[in-house]
Amino acid sequence: MLTIVFFAVFAATSSAKIVTYNFDIGWVNIAPDGFSRPVIAINGKWPIPIIEVDVGDTVIITATNSLRNQTTSLHFHGQYQGGTASADGTAGITQCPIYPGESYIYNFTAWPAGTHWYHSHVKGQYADGLRGLMIIHDHDWENSLDVDEQVYLTISDWWHEEQPPIIDRYMSPDNRDGDIESPDTLLLNDSRNAPDLHFDPGTRYLLRLANIGGLACSNFHIEGYNMTVVAIDGSTVCPYEIGTIRPCAGQRYDVIVTGQEHGAKDLRYIAKMSADITVSDLPPLNLRSVIGNVIRKGNRDHSSKEGTVALSETLTPDWTPVKVLNEFDLSDLDEVPLFEPVNHNIYLISNMSYFEGIGTRTALGILPWVNPRVPTLYTALTSGPKAEYASTYGAGVDPWVLESDSVVQIYMENPDPWPHPMHLHGHRFQLVRLGSGIWDGDESDLPATPASRDTVVVPPYGYVVLRFRADNPGVWLFHCHIDLHMIGGMSSTFIEAPKELQAQQAINRDSVDACNRAKIPTLGNCAAKLEHISWEQSLESCYTVFNFKPRSFSAMFFEGQE
Repeated sequence: MLTIVFFAVFAATSSAKIVTYNFDIGWVNIAPDGFSRPVIAINGKWPIPIIEVDVGDTVIITATNSLRNQTTSLHFHGQYQGGTASADGTAGITQCPIYPGESYIYNFTAWPAGTHWYHSHVKGQYADGLRGLMIIHDHDWENSLDVDEQVYLTISDWWHEEQPPIIDRYMSPDNRDGDIESPDTLLLNDSRNAPDLHFDPGTRYLLRLANIGGLACSNFHIEGYNMTVVAIDGSTVCPYEIGTIRPCAGQRYDVIVTGQEHGAKDLRYIAKMSADITVSDLPPLNLRSVIGNVIRKGNRDHSSKEGTVALSETLTPDWTPVKVLNEFDLSDLDEVPLFEPVNHNIYLISNMSYFEGIGTRTALGILPWVNPRVPTLYTALTSGPKAEYASTYGAGVDPWVLESDSVVQIYMENPDPWPHPMHLHGHRFQLVRLGSGIWDGDESDLPATPASRDTVVVPPYGYVVLRFRADNPGVWLFHCHIDLHMIGGMSSTFIEAPKELQAQQAINRDSVDACNRAKIPTLGNCAAKLEHISWEQSLESCYTVFNFKPRSFSAMFFEGQE
């Protein structure tokens, strides 16, 4: 159910809205590729609703968990959550998970504008269907593009088996190499049947494309067309023309396409799963590709009847791209200069290791991330001056405490033979440098006005350099958006401006009550105590990969505190 209430702000000519949604999260049986299986739906429907509001609107979403056998949450991917860190939806970080029969209210301002998405941030659930588009309209920007229509497209990998047993096998001590099971197919708009793209010659279309999958990158190409990239992850860029874009898990692209004359045949477009993912048993070519038709609006009948317009047969599942967009070639439309000087350096590396008797885990810092005893935001809000110390949060969440308004540089290396799509909550970061091997630290030719986004791909055997300004007090996760990698610990926690956070925000009573009913503590350090804790003490008293034992995911998918 959707409710809209209008209220005036600042001037008679401008207005914002209060937009409310009531989401009942439960199971339905769906067969998006012909194979019927349980899928997580909202209000009994799947695909789940598109959240569509204007920038600056107040969004109030009541999420009720009717799953019965799993906890849940909702994260609004790409939203800054300025002043509302408790609405970020990261279970274990900014809230306790929503238990069956319980509800949680997310109340935040829609900012920034752009093509975004929302999904569960409880392990595995968005790969089981709990994910959908979130479009935040900036009508001034959209009008400046002089487009006639907007088209929404999503790409996602899909498994026939539900995620809990897949997670159990991935996390098992028997999985010594961190093997990930292959998806069964690729979906476009949650279907194997691609929608026709109806283009009129000379008409300008804004395509909003999001990869809402849990693993693979995919190439997207329209036969006979170039696309003009105008935004990435909602961040506007100088227009850049390219033939193929490659959104990875969590990434979004806004591109303009101008309709053309097609001659005797209409054309096709393709979304194709990339082969450089962490699995060896890829589905066959026809199942990892979805091919749709690009049709002039006057030619809607493309059956085999005599006299109808034929479709091109040159775009097939064995297609390979000639040139793919390099996001580091883009520049910021608003010419925001490179953030400098750097005040805080963060060094991270993808470090997949086998822990005897535990399983394969992937760390970014000292240890792999595990679910903390106390949600990290609650620790930051209730620890007073001790919130300034990383040891307060414990090594198990790989904590980094950031000073207010500091310029933060993340340098991350990827020694793995597959890419890692890395997402930062609460911010966009500037794309400063990308390369193979190890960065030599040379800053003599860094971009003057780099593009920004919230999800970046760290290439195989390569690195990235990112910068952002710590101007959004909160607790923000930085993690790989390959879902099983995140579940296996590939996350770091940024505790941003804790002093300012304590002055600005508080834990609401409903959240405390929900945690209490689940017997999850809401006060104090990582050991749920109020005194100072040293780094050494946190290793003994707080959850780490060595002492955290989650319940079996396939038995009861609760975030247990055992």
